[in-house]
Amino acid sequence: MTDECPYAALYDPDFHVDQHAVFERLRERYGPVVPAELEPGVHGWVVIDYATIISWCRDTRTFSRDSHRWRDWREGRISDESSLVGMMMPRPNVLFTDGEEHRRLRRAVTDSLGKLDSARIANHARTASDQLIDAFCERGEAELLGEYARLLPLLVVNQMFGFDEESGRRFFTALREMWDGVEAERANAEIERVLSEVITDKRRNPGPDVTSWLMEHRAGLTDEEVIQQLVMIVGAGTEPSANLIANSMRVLLTDPALGEDVAGSRVSVQDAIEHVLWTAPPVTNYPVMYPTTDVSVGNQTVPEGSPVLLGYAAANRFVAEENAQQMGESANRAHLAWGVGPHRCPAQDLGTIIATTGIQTLIRRLPGLRLAVDPQELQWRVSTFSRSLTSLPVTFTAQPPTEEGKQWEQSPSQPETSTSKQSSSANSVRSSLSSFLAKLMRGR
Repeated sequence: MTDECPYAALYDPDFHVDQHAVFERLRERYGPVVPAELEPGVHGWVVIDYATIISWCRDTRTFSRDSHRWRDWREGRISDESSLVGMMMPRPNVLFTDGEEHRRLRRAVTDSLGKLDSARIANHARTASDQLIDAFCERGEAELLGEYARLLPLLVVNQMFGFDEESGRRFFTALREMWDGVEAERANAEIERVLSEVITDKRRNPGPDVTSWLMEHRAGLTDEEVIQQLVMIVGAGTEPSANLIANSMRVLLTDPALGEDVAGSRVSVQDAIEHVLWTAPPVTNYPVMYPTTDVSVGNQTVPEGSPVLLGYAAANRFVAEENAQQMGESANRAHLAWGVGPHRCPAQDLGTIIATTGIQTLIRRLPGLRLAVDPQELQWRVSTFSRSLTSLPVTFTAQPPTEEGKQWEQSPSQPETSTSKQSSSANSVRSSLSSFLAKLMRGR
């Protein structure tokens, strides 16, 4: 893609070298909404202006989330083999519905997620973080994306949603492929097949997990609706969380001042993550809206039925650069990384807890942590919708594994039990987690 290209080719590796520079150039030419090519021959738009995103997301009459309105889709111009299918095909979930149907589904999702105990999630995340680090801490080096950031959200969500080990491995492998547009149709079919099997099992053996709570909710979700809510919730809570951990660690390891402030507790990990969500969020151009009528913006018209991608990353960065002094004075959570309006991400708390706990544990466990390569050697994956590294190699001062049992402390939110019951429970969790890790590593 040359500098003269009149649109953003979101699938092009050259675009991902410095996508912000591309959007800067296009903003000068077009204004707040720029033309884009989502894959060869499939065109749409990206909103890269903070105020415009907020305004359009709140205008539920002019803009719909229902991709049945996508003109290319409804007129048969999108093939089943398209890399966009997994992320943009119509689904009966909270991300792709409007009005009363959206409100019904969102109630089921928020009520079910609301039953999760934040302390319990953090405890699971610490347990999983410690065991993942134990696998490489004696080496003094690691590839943090593949050995840590990608695995941590999977392990936490696996327990919170009641997946068995094999189902979790299959689901998360397919989910990553869907985000990247790799054999999207096959990946989507595998995701739905796995979740259908999970639902069948939960019907016989319900448990204290999000899947069972969705099935039992008074909204009366069909099996297909349960599947599609899980696709959305787990998708939002895992792959973006993994990339948030990796992107945050990259920033901490390449920004000495911020890294030292976090290491010295002058800046909290939570505030550092907020900084990354402004400057390098894991989700860049997603989700998608569709105008219900032609929309005039600046000196151009966005036609009815065109896909309009929400360019959160570009919008965040532009407004952060334009307000650098104010942004530097205190932590600011007004970014768009979690969305805005009625479709704001319902899994925000889950993703934030996992990322915060994961980064805190890395900093606590691995002294002398630094990049193993020059920052310019880090490579970005090519994805229309997200911003993530291909790897994050690091070195650190080699450390012994965590003392036996230390990371398996009982959550304060759980009822007290006898010492023998605590030991039995810890051994059970350790065995299950170890088994899942081994299978996941072999299947990567």
